[in-house]
Amino acid sequence: MSRIIDLEQRSQFRVLLNPTRQDMVHLLRLVGRPLTANAVARRMNLSPIAAQGHLKKLVDLGVVLMESRRGKNGEPIVVYSLDDVDIRLHLGRKDTFQGEREAMAANLVDGVFRGLVNTTHQHEEGELAEQFLLRFGALHLSAQERQELAEVVARYLDSHGVHTPDNAEHWEYVIMAYRATEET
Repeated sequence: MSRIIDLEQRSQFRVLLNPTRQDMVHLLRLVGRPLTANAVARRMNLSPIAAQGHLKKLVDLGVVLMESRRGKNGEPIVVYSLDDVDIRLHLGRKDTFQGEREAMAANLVDGVFRGLVNTTHQHEEGELAEQFLLRFGALHLSAQERQELAEVVARYLDSHGVHTPDNAEHWEYVIMAYRATEET
């Protein structure tokens, strides 16, 4: 079961709103295995010192795990991986961090959207149906149906969010739902 991080402090937002750190979280999610700071630095075109500094802030926040291991030659190395956490933004909360909460949500959605757009440029039109899915619409659900859908989505995401050799494809997603009114 995932540990929950509630974003309630300015320092937490500063860590996660940094674009480089968002890219690091994205990289670690896609790779699905621990990486050294040097490996992160190479993949992101950063200096190893800069990568270590960003990774330390993510470790301090609790989003990334740091583990000491032995390398191929027996030398000690430090590797970083994503921790099993869910981050709660509390978007509806009206407080001094409302702008940061909205910016964080927009960055997350925008990152997936940019990935979708980049994918469309890498494939021929006939291949696109296999490379991405963009659906939107309105569901007319009872309260019980809404709860059932939320549980099905949560179970599916929890069971498929772990990288294994069997699931070689990486898909990013944004699932957004809200109770809409005719005025919305």
